[in-house]
Amino acid sequence: MSESSIATARQALLEAWAALEVASGSVSGQDSIDQLLFLQSMNRRADHASLRIVAQLEGDGEFTERGVRPAAGVADLLRCTRVEARGMVAVAASVFPTSLAGVPLEPRLPATATALGGWEIDRAHAEVIERALSTDAAGRLDPEVWASVEAQLADWARLYRPDELAKFAAQLIECLDQDGPPPEDEDQQVNELHLSKSRTGGGGRIKGTLDAATFDVFARAIRANLTPAESGDPTGLGRDKTLGERQAEALGAICERVLDEGYLPAEGGERPHISAIMSIGTMRAQARGAELEFGGMTTAGELRRMLCDAKITPVVLDGESQPLDVGREKRCVTPAQRKAIAARDGGCAHPGCDRNPVWCQVHHIIHWLDGGRTDIDNLVMLCREHHRVIHDSGWKVRIRDVHPEFIPPKWIDLHQTPRRNARALAHTG
Repeated sequence: MSESSIATARQALLEAWAALEVASGSVSGQDSIDQLLFLQSMNRRADHASLRIVAQLEGDGEFTERGVRPAAGVADLLRCTRVEARGMVAVAASVFPTSLAGVPLEPRLPATATALGGWEIDRAHAEVIERALSTDAAGRLDPEVWASVEAQLADWARLYRPDELAKFAAQLIECLDQDGPPPEDEDQQVNELHLSKSRTGGGGRIKGTLDAATFDVFARAIRANLTPAESGDPTGLGRDKTLGERQAEALGAICERVLDEGYLPAEGGERPHISAIMSIGTMRAQARGAELEFGGMTTAGELRRMLCDAKITPVVLDGESQPLDVGREKRCVTPAQRKAIAARDGGCAHPGCDRNPVWCQVHHIIHWLDGGRTDIDNLVMLCREHHRVIHDSGWKVRIRDVHPEFIPPKWIDLHQTPRRNARALAHTG
């Protein structure tokens, strides 16, 4: 369908809707009830169409190309909560799945997809079913039993509210999961950790076992920095991140914080730091990133993010791979500056984020490599996720009336109306 045809259809729909609103103004009694049920049916149609579009955008890699997670992109586009956006993306992937080549696949939740497509249930019902069948307990069910549970829940969704359905789903799955979770190996008391660099130059692997006390400390630290499950991330995976992926990111954030704060002992006469090795041509072009001492290559965007507020030394090489410059450590914010920025921003300053300063980094609004100053009015506090977003997705940030404000890219807001974190709005009234 051409753009002109879509525009004509939209206009016709708006005109019909206006006529319906005029006619609805004089109804009462049973007619009002019938009208309410009709509008609910229209909402379900709109939700079904929205899920299909979200799945299409995710399958086509549109969110990844714009440098945002699908859930974050949906939340910004529709101005809904992250929880709502994550549920929408999860259901879309389960109802309208596609292969990596963009070929439609059989729905993961076929009975739910049928009920949604027939406008018999709300999106909220589908989200309850998707969450229930994504639990560990549901994963332990035999495939045939899992499929029968999905069909049963879709039938119940036609009769019950989402909150009622959630209770029924939990009870049903608990009843069928008779074996429960596998027992833990209580005899394992050895602490081992193995790091192996990837042979392809793309990071590496971590493998190990921990005794009870060490594991408890490790698990608490990971849990404290674990972000909510969301789709995508700038990894381009185009799906909800698994618990393993989120825990790996949490471990990276913890290590970054330890390096940033200088908690580690001296190494070779200086604090532990990261050396990023790149050619002078790469640095000038800000092209393909740099080689790290441990773990292969990093992208240019990720390198620029790390350079904002970490003890990182860019080792620039000339055409003959001879060191020309070992960086300028004055690009890093001072402890006093960080405290001032934390007091001003209260944590991550990106709209809608509530991460506190402990887990945030400081970003140069005008990048240090581009001549930006390490001054308060050129610095903003961002969590790890939104630091990536600022570098990759087209969002812009500036300081206005003392506080940071963020300008979304045109694909999110055609008018690019500046947005602020609620903390900043509270301070400015």
